[in-house]
Amino acid sequence: MQKTLQIGNAKGIVDTYGGELISYTNDGKEYIWTGDAAYWNGHAPVLFPFVSALKDWKIKFGGEEYSLTTKHGFARKSEFELIDCTDTKATFCLKANEATLAQYLFLFSLIVTHEITEQGAVTTYTVQNKDDKPMVFCIGGHAGYCVDGSCEDYQLIFEKPEDLDMYYTDAQSLFSDAYKLDKRLEGTVYDICYDDFDVDAIILKNPASNKVKLVKKSDGTGMEFDFTGYEHLTLWTPPKKQAPFFCLEPWNGLPAYTDESGNFEDKPGCITLPAGEEYSISYAITVIK
Repeated sequence: MQKTLQIGNAKGIVDTYGGELISYTNDGKEYIWTGDAAYWNGHAPVLFPFVSALKDWKIKFGGEEYSLTTKHGFARKSEFELIDCTDTKATFCLKANEATLAQYLFLFSLIVTHEITEQGAVTTYTVQNKDDKPMVFCIGGHAGYCVDGSCEDYQLIFEKPEDLDMYYTDAQSLFSDAYKLDKRLEGTVYDICYDDFDVDAIILKNPASNKVKLVKKSDGTGMEFDFTGYEHLTLWTPPKKQAPFFCLEPWNGLPAYTDESGNFEDKPGCITLPAGEEYSISYAITVIK
């Protein structure tokens, strides 16, 4: 089920499937990727309870093995309940159920809120531990943003100077500290290059910045992305497709390491949430005209 949000010249469309904001237009211009399956059928999915891939699509909780076969976790392929909706804000909830418990040990509620403004949009994830034991998870976003023409006409401008290795995930979306591009992110500007994504995504571990602008080189139009509170920023556009969109993915957690133990609690960046408590984090876009 879809709902339309509206304020002034800004409009959003939200969907109970995946609990996503699938469209945000401002003065008639679309900012969120349309989901054209010729490139990628996503929009801005929520990644939970893990990000990217698992090794052999298995994971252990307390020594007991589970199979989770959906990349980026099951939330993005789940039907959420719409629990509140106003003209400008929609809130969705996914609760633990028979299907999730077959894959993931814990009782939880995942609440996703999207709020639009005349300047942009904010997405907030809240995880509630409904269990009687600590809960472990990773969480992130996977927002795709439209570009006019080619991604290579755009650049990223970081809030602060960066000095970072540019890690990539392999063809199975697994990770290793040895997987580095032969270039680094140095300074505040990254000129997008399709060739950098020939294998898969690029991970920027622990950037100094909390914000980055995705802007067209010729006129500076685009958007600012605020990922305050996230440890990592992942960049992606589909390998070898020259796609007209670019993903900015804020992650708390990392993909499975090629040599990891298989225990979820050993995953780098894994969040441990005590019984009865909740965890909340947001990301936001602001349009640059």
